[in-house]
Amino acid sequence: MRAVEAGSRAAKAQHESWGAKNPRLMRPVTGTGGMEVALYVTDFDSMEDYGRFWDQVSVSDWFTQLQTDVAAAFPGLRMADTIVMYDAIAD
Repeated sequence: MRAVEAGSRAAKAQHESWGAKNPRLMRPVTGTGGMEVALYVTDFDSMEDYGRFWDQVSVSDWFTQLQTDVAAAFPGLRMADTIVMYDAIAD
């Protein structure tokens, strides 16, 4: 998990350059998965901003290399989901 934390820290500036706001790696203290779960979270002002971000990520050499490196170093690591959420009670 330390490598995931280090990689997330290193990716922060790249993600910000593509428009992500407030990138952070969240680790649960309680709940399903416990200490074997990490959630990389970013914020966007709109779905359009998220779309522009993902368009850049999905075609980048960075993303291709990330997938290769992670698979080689951590064959048991599973990227389980991408979850897009919105604040349903925002004013």
